[in-house]
Amino acid sequence: MKHFFTFLLAAVCIVFAGCAPRVLVEHDNTTQFSNLHTFAWLSPPQGQVRDPILDSQILEERVQHAVVADLSGRGYTQTTPDRTPDFIITYHTVGKEKLQSTGSSFSFGFIDAFPRGFGSVIIPVGNDVQSREQGTLMLDIIDGHSKRLVWRGWTSDWVSQDNYSMQAITKAVKEILAKFPPKSRS
Repeated sequence: MKHFFTFLLAAVCIVFAGCAPRVLVEHDNTTQFSNLHTFAWLSPPQGQVRDPILDSQILEERVQHAVVADLSGRGYTQTTPDRTPDFIITYHTVGKEKLQSTGSSFSFGFIDAFPRGFGSVIIPVGNDVQSREQGTLMLDIIDGHSKRLVWRGWTSDWVSQDNYSMQAITKAVKEILAKFPPKSRS
């Protein structure tokens, strides 16, 4: 019985780990991230509105607030870009439509097959395909002196019309910045 509960606990952990959002990062291996102490926020460049949800001042304010709160809470000091911060942070979003299929479905029914009586029929109905918005949030950290990209982190599936909230954005930003600075390889 003890082994059954251990197995059940492991299975539940694996299922929940599979549900966790995936955060990816890349970084410049030559950057000394331990020397970074001050940062400045840089608004992304204004362009043509591709997606009114992802290209909005409301979203920018929410991302900026979440980034500043997270970095300040970890001891980084915010400054202005004209004071030459150690790094500059900005964000980008990409939205695309994603199709999901639940696989084939079937319908089951009874028919009156006179004169032999009732029978059953299984009819393949087809795939249940749904379309949904998949948003990618990307945070870029740029060296304040050389103006080179030194770190990038991103996650997908973080935004839709259902979860375009401060809470969802804060959660996504925290999950991305949890991987900053990168762990040093010894």
